[in-house]
Amino acid sequence: MPYCMAEYEIDRSGRFQLTRPAGAKAAGLLCAALVLAALAREQATAQELILEEVIVTAQKRVENVQAIPVTINVMPGEEIEDFRIRNIVDLASFVPGLAILPTPQNLANITVRGLGTGAGNETYDQSVGLFIDGIYSGRQREFQASLFDLERVEIIKGTQNTLLGKNTSLGAISVVTQRPGDDLAGYIQADYEFEYDSFYSTGAVDLPAGPGALRLAFNQVSEQGYVRNTFNGNSVPERKQATIRLTALFPLGDNGELTLGYQYDDLDIDGDTFQVATDQNGLIAALDPAVRPGLNLKKQAYTSFGNQGESTDAQTGQRAYLNYEYALAQHTLTALTGLTDYDNDRVIDSDFATVDYLSVLVDQAFSQFTQELRLTSDDESRFTYIAGLFYLDSDFDLDEILDAAFPPPFTLGPYPLTGARLKSYQQDTQVISVFGQGAVTMGDNWQLTLGLRWTDEEKDAVFANTHLRSSPGIGIISPEVAPTSLHRQEDNLDGSINLQWEPGYGALLYASWARGSKSGGFSTAVSLPEDAEYDTEEAETAEAGVKLQLAGGAAILNLALFRTAIDDFQVVRFTGLGFETATIPVKSEGLELESQWAASAGLALAASITYTDATEKRTGDAVPGAPDWSASLTARYEHALGPGQLRWRLEGTLNYVDKRYTDRPEKFLIDNTTVLDLRLALLPSGDSWEVALLGRNLLDEEVSFEFDYPIFGGNDETTTVAGLNRPRTLALQGRYRF
Repeated sequence: MPYCMAEYEIDRSGRFQLTRPAGAKAAGLLCAALVLAALAREQATAQELILEEVIVTAQKRVENVQAIPVTINVMPGEEIEDFRIRNIVDLASFVPGLAILPTPQNLANITVRGLGTGAGNETYDQSVGLFIDGIYSGRQREFQASLFDLERVEIIKGTQNTLLGKNTSLGAISVVTQRPGDDLAGYIQADYEFEYDSFYSTGAVDLPAGPGALRLAFNQVSEQGYVRNTFNGNSVPERKQATIRLTALFPLGDNGELTLGYQYDDLDIDGDTFQVATDQNGLIAALDPAVRPGLNLKKQAYTSFGNQGESTDAQTGQRAYLNYEYALAQHTLTALTGLTDYDNDRVIDSDFATVDYLSVLVDQAFSQFTQELRLTSDDESRFTYIAGLFYLDSDFDLDEILDAAFPPPFTLGPYPLTGARLKSYQQDTQVISVFGQGAVTMGDNWQLTLGLRWTDEEKDAVFANTHLRSSPGIGIISPEVAPTSLHRQEDNLDGSINLQWEPGYGALLYASWARGSKSGGFSTAVSLPEDAEYDTEEAETAEAGVKLQLAGGAAILNLALFRTAIDDFQVVRFTGLGFETATIPVKSEGLELESQWAASAGLALAASITYTDATEKRTGDAVPGAPDWSASLTARYEHALGPGQLRWRLEGTLNYVDKRYTDRPEKFLIDNTTVLDLRLALLPSGDSWEVALLGRNLLDEEVSFEFDYPIFGGNDETTTVAGLNRPRTLALQGRYRF
């Protein structure tokens, strides 16, 4: 573990200088956090400054994040708009300990503290759950949702699993949208990115409506590609996304409040960045001389099934919710109803070549209804509690065509590897949960919290496989299967215990233990229904931490130590024609540190760092996608521009991620990366408008996601496929408030 070798001194004006800088990147960022905390104690002027209170609802109460014994990273909505974070994948680069790797199917491989759910099996529930305005959104495709017009995003780590709304094993991402205001007001924002000719716009307006209020918000993305497909002349991936959201808020009587929300989203993606990276055996060259292997911003690919010869991804989705709250005799009764559905059609050019050797066509539909009833006591008494019921009913339908047309010598023994099959899968899921959490204050400084969640989950599925173009080869790889019924029922008991101590002086110390589960189910990636079932994932997490408010509220310093162990961790391995699901024992242990400091009236600094040792228990191998170190350093400085009303603001984030593997066992090492984003803005004192220059990935760091391609003999990094992240971009941004 790196240690702080930095020394500093304070000059007469109260500013500080590092006189002995730290060495390693991660160590330097940790040093910065510790130095900021130490300086906060010594800086006399800091006593007059107070950090803005950060409010969260992770525990189903409105609370200051510094006053609760849970590790939560919060991204304010303003910062999300400033840095044009438009989806969950973008979010990961700003939050240490949260990692998201993209895949060729535009699925998200999401991990928290080094552990998460693989992206190959779309029937998986997510270890890291997604909740939008409290509504569970657990399918991988729902992580494509737009992030816009938000109050905040909460990244909940560790041991809070009782109250999340659906049993999850490793944490959650909670997206909280903006509520309607009482007055006619709004804003509009537009971004133009120069290098790749991309355009982004978003906005919202509050509309008073008789006894209540409405808020109408929109988001539009027209993002051009940064990888040139030299075979057909396209730049990929080209992303078009349009989203509209309407929220209504109505008081009902003296004690009730009703919130209604509806969102419609339309997404189209043409092409992807994935290409043949290595071809040591020369098999790709023999198959398709037009392909030039190598990982860069050029590729050669074509599919006759897609749009303009590219893979395609088209998805439309809707979500609606109703939240009713009623104050009842020192309690609050909450009824939260959610409806979500989406339809997704994809063409996947799975041979990554210029001919139709292997193509996959996916038609997917999903719908979900959830209902939660919750009774919450007030927070004034020595014993407080929350109790509730949760119900979920969802339908998942998948039709997947695999079309293979490999020429000799690519055969399966003596049989040609040709043919086409249609795999059909329908699943109905019903979940009933009973949950409760109680906290008792012992004396003046101690509090004990206990939580339990019992979940009964039942899955009924029908699995079928039909040959559309039969051959002996396709028959061996994917035999025909008559419609076969599958059934799984399980009960899970999750819980947590938390002891916290507040000794005064703005300090909170806590220790907690929790058990969280992610239900088992059936994989669609197998050939035979008898191989489809996989087990429940059960995670046990222990955590101890301290949260400190320093310098009279001008600074905070939080530290948490954690350990998570899972005996049946669900993993996915790509086999060339599909994905193989297995369960293995893993562990993750480490620490997280977060600090913030209001250094002056115009300067705010923050630093956070996560160290994670995530390994497979049997082999000691590192878990894919789990860096040892990740860190973030942010700064915001604002200053008047002369004697007038104008001022300028400089914001920057420096994000570091250590080297990590993308496949097991310890394959495809990504080098450490440091991503710098800067934003320089000009605005008046009333904040009625703002013009800014935004630079993303200014150091032009390359991040790749690479994997073996077994069907071409790539089992030991001999034949691989990989993709690159978006390079450096520069954009002009304008915002007008009215």
